[in-house]
Amino acid sequence: MLRENDYVNYSTHGICRIEGIRPVKFGGGDHENNYYILKPLDQGADCIFIPADNHQLVDRMRPILSPGEIDSIILSVKNQHPKWIDDRKERKARFQEILSRRDERELLLLILCLYFRAKENPKGISASEAAVLKKAETVIEQEFSFSLKISKQKTGSYIRTKLGLPEPANA
Repeated sequence: MLRENDYVNYSTHGICRIEGIRPVKFGGGDHENNYYILKPLDQGADCIFIPADNHQLVDRMRPILSPGEIDSIILSVKNQHPKWIDDRKERKARFQEILSRRDERELLLLILCLYFRAKENPKGISASEAAVLKKAETVIEQEFSFSLKISKQKTGSYIRTKLGLPEPANA
């Protein structure tokens, strides 16, 4: 059960603190509904109101991963070499699907796929693939750094160490 002051990962908003769970009246009507009031960590002063009775939206909130869960996810992708999708449209659709789901294991596999592609292909990866890589890294950095209590800049090194991968030459 989620409570006030808990931290959750919510949909595309990332890490949020539950500011409260209380009745709110919207639209000038007399009826109040209970809402989760979320405050995203990286989005200024805005709050998100989630109707407590809307299970589809509430299900998008999940507790923050623990350090142990993060290590398990990282180790679950160790020694995997995700297959490159040759068809550009299919690859783009698959990447967008993974980004929208925000599943950390899938995101790590996506990052590995692009990492290996960049190493194997003399031309590297395209600008659109680099943008996908950056988005995936941003999602991973936010939650992993929050849970592990390390800076976002150190998450890549943490993951590479766990996976036994070398640091980039420009690090």
